[in-house]
Amino acid sequence: MDGNLSQVTGRKRRAPAKVDRRRAPETATRILDAAEMLFSWRGFYGVSLREIAAEAGVQLALSHYHFGSKESLFGAVIERRAEEHAAGIAAALAQALEARGSRRDRREAIIRALIAPIAERSMRGGAGWKNYIRLLAFVANHPQEEDYVSPFRQHYDSLIHDFVSALSALHPEMTPPDLQWGFFFYQAATTHILVESGMLDRQSGGLIRSGDLDAIVDRMVPFFAAGFLGLGAHD
Repeated sequence: MDGNLSQVTGRKRRAPAKVDRRRAPETATRILDAAEMLFSWRGFYGVSLREIAAEAGVQLALSHYHFGSKESLFGAVIERRAEEHAAGIAAALAQALEARGSRRDRREAIIRALIAPIAERSMRGGAGWKNYIRLLAFVANHPQEEDYVSPFRQHYDSLIHDFVSALSALHPEMTPPDLQWGFFFYQAATTHILVESGMLDRQSGGLIRSGDLDAIVDRMVPFFAAGFLGLGAHD
């Protein structure tokens, strides 16, 4: 880390003792907020540590001091909200598994349990959560062998497994590949929607809006619940 810092700044790194530790948590938060916003719009490779430091209003050296490499900072951004976010989705799934009614009703409840809490955070959780949700959508659509994607895999892959297992228990007649295909198609649509790119607004001539996630959720849940029928599920 010292070598990298000297190379970037052209001068010897200040000793940690000279950092005002009373301000350290505030500084780290500002860096995380700036990184979250910039990464969510431009991706991992589209942002430099220097740009993040400038957005946060801190010296570049402080970014290195708190987080080290850009990969470590990206991981810290994912980690910061991951436990709370994953827990919210897991709680929604647990509630969905208590649903009663037809298999279609229960299938819809499981499908809704993934997108509804995410949309809720994106729409009403504040700017930070909207950036985080957009960032996760970006990561989900990026090659998964990249090392910096590993925090996403660690926190969210097991959740997806739980959703597929819930659908498998509900529809034992479906083959494992069909269950995986069906849920993957749903995930793909979800990640595309959560970017809120504005393409929908343009292509619909303003009739519907990509930012109206409440309307989108209400329509995509029955759509994908019905779509599983085409892959072997039966009401």
